[in-house]
Amino acid sequence: MAQNEFAPLICIICDEQVNSDDASNFPEWLYGKVGKFDLPTLLEINYEKMLEEYFKDKWPEGMKEDERQGYIKKISKAIREALKFFQKEGKSPVTLFENRPYTALEVYFTLRRIAGFGPKKASMTTRDFIYRSLGLSERHAWFDQVKAKSPEFYVKEGNLIDMPIDVHVVKVFNRVFGRMFPGKGGWRGELPNHIQDILAFSKLAFPDLPVKLDYIFWSVGRDYCHERNPECEGCPIAEICETAKLK
Repeated sequence: MAQNEFAPLICIICDEQVNSDDASNFPEWLYGKVGKFDLPTLLEINYEKMLEEYFKDKWPEGMKEDERQGYIKKISKAIREALKFFQKEGKSPVTLFENRPYTALEVYFTLRRIAGFGPKKASMTTRDFIYRSLGLSERHAWFDQVKAKSPEFYVKEGNLIDMPIDVHVVKVFNRVFGRMFPGKGGWRGELPNHIQDILAFSKLAFPDLPVKLDYIFWSVGRDYCHERNPECEGCPIAEICETAKLK
């Protein structure tokens, strides 16, 4: 399904609150159900029903029923709004981009034009496009589709875009620098203030490409820095972590 122009878009919209692999596999499962993946077919799908069926045995542990229903409602609406945007524009996620270089901010605001595609998803997708442009990742289905159709396309000036911030990034930052930037409520801290701290630190650590910090903190947060019982032993940044030093 990676060859289909709408599959990566749907993957990205689905990728929140649930396992990333499950989100990535949803379009292929959906294709198996409907047999076609053209825009008219996609516009007719009952996404609430399909998402409920697909995730019935895939929900994250501890995700409550009201959270599950909220996810289904939100994601279904976002997918429909995005598809209607492309129908109205007469474009696809691939033809949305021209055959020329883009700055990171141009990519971000191009993505923000897509109905149902919020600031966080636009920022994360821009980050992934930057990584692919610089050869820091081996593949990205959406970027690779655009590049195949528009060979001059790539993303430059990655230093102009702020890194996306999710729960893993905040968690790791607050544990690493907890005593330097004290807050309330454990690692969650004073979230709005710490977001500004994280953005400032990313520019200090990686002035040419601040989004690099996102990948480091996100990977550590996913693999080691669990909400409960973090695995400090073996963590690649344990030596600079204030929380790990206290253990």
